[in-house]
Amino acid sequence: MLQKKKKNQSVDIEDMYALKIGALWKGARQEHISFWMLCMYMLFEYMRPQVMFPQLNILPWGMLSLLLTIITIFLNKSVKWVENPINKLLIAFMLVLVISSIFSFNIDASLYRKEIMITWFLVYFLIINIINTEKLLIMFIAFYLLLSLKMAQFGTIMWIQRGFSFTARGLNGAPGWFENSGEYAIQMLIYGSLAIAFVVSLSSRWSIYKKVILYSAALMGYMSVMGASSRGSQIALAVIFIWFVMKQKNGFKGLIVLALVSSVLYHFLPEEQKERFSNTGSDNSSLQRLAYIEIGLESIKEHPILGIGYNNWMPYMLNKHPRGVGPYEAIQAPHNIYIQCTTELGFVGFIIFLLLIYHAFKNNVRTRKMALEMDNRLFFNLSYGLDAGLIGFLIAGTFVTVLYYPFFWIQITMIVALNTVTTKNWKSFKSKGDDEKNKPEKVSSPPYDIEDFQFNNKNIRPDIEN
Repeated sequence: MLQKKKKNQSVDIEDMYALKIGALWKGARQEHISFWMLCMYMLFEYMRPQVMFPQLNILPWGMLSLLLTIITIFLNKSVKWVENPINKLLIAFMLVLVISSIFSFNIDASLYRKEIMITWFLVYFLIINIINTEKLLIMFIAFYLLLSLKMAQFGTIMWIQRGFSFTARGLNGAPGWFENSGEYAIQMLIYGSLAIAFVVSLSSRWSIYKKVILYSAALMGYMSVMGASSRGSQIALAVIFIWFVMKQKNGFKGLIVLALVSSVLYHFLPEEQKERFSNTGSDNSSLQRLAYIEIGLESIKEHPILGIGYNNWMPYMLNKHPRGVGPYEAIQAPHNIYIQCTTELGFVGFIIFLLLIYHAFKNNVRTRKMALEMDNRLFFNLSYGLDAGLIGFLIAGTFVTVLYYPFFWIQITMIVALNTVTTKNWKSFKSKGDDEKNKPEKVSSPPYDIEDFQFNNKNIRPDIEN
């Protein structure tokens, strides 16, 4: 009986902050099966082990684990519906996507990729409702970072092995979403920003060896961005650095130091990489992207409200410009998430997308206010890490076509989950504070007897009458 009680004993949050493997494993074992199925889905969607090891590719693991998550969440008694402005905006975005598909230029093209946004829609609501405690949040973020750590290690090692030199093919991540260098670099921006915030928040509880290992693991994300040779992501990384510095107390002084350090680092960049930056806007790659923006703007003028339809860029542009455009005389993806969104979903979809971005940052502002009041360093720093990752995506997304990739949708999901857990803890914190205020003041009995006081006090003479 005692043994069973010990097994079911709750894990100390401080042990989880210390990232003790035993505590994390015990905590995970105590969680509902829906949490396990959710993590299983993230594993098969992000790492794609079924592709790396063909012998595992005998079942549709991603879809199967997602289905099991949906089924088991209804058995999870701890799940309560989470309210957030992003919920309604995401539903509105999905409705626009569906309506634009119905009236699209080529409905077959829309239906061909229908499962992508449906999946992110479902994953959003599953995560924000399942991840509803501080312990679950720590375990989920730690697991999410672990999924990207392998890619960060690979990218850093490859960059070091080639002597920090430039290569046109950049670096590649796990098969699927991160296979190309540009997409891989964006994931490393998101990973690096969140990992650094996570490590900085908890490092005071670690030994020197654990600090060295985990700080190195976090910095590998940004190192992989440099090795990926993606101009858009490297520009995004520079903006993130400036943003982080400006958030410090001595932001202007830090900005001067950052400018000096950046000048030194730029001096050591490979000549090919520096040449790419100096030729930005005039090289064939830039001119080709500008050509896509131009024809995208033409399309927006022709279809301003709901656009040409979800996933209809290629069939529509090939029909309008069969001989191609730009110096390459080709039609490719628009290489810009804002052009992609507005051409395919019109201004209605684009406005909702902007509102999603606005409310994501607003969620983090609210999270920081509550975290400051509770003096919760982890929640405070995680909100900044998620802000930085979102900034990185929004800047790097100007150069690649990744609107329907997991980057943005998982980012806003984690932002809402963090806000939900912070709000829950803050309400508990306020409730305890109110209870303390409402407690009646204790009237302590004097440590002496009144008669003794009167008798022994030399200033009182009982023999003299007033």
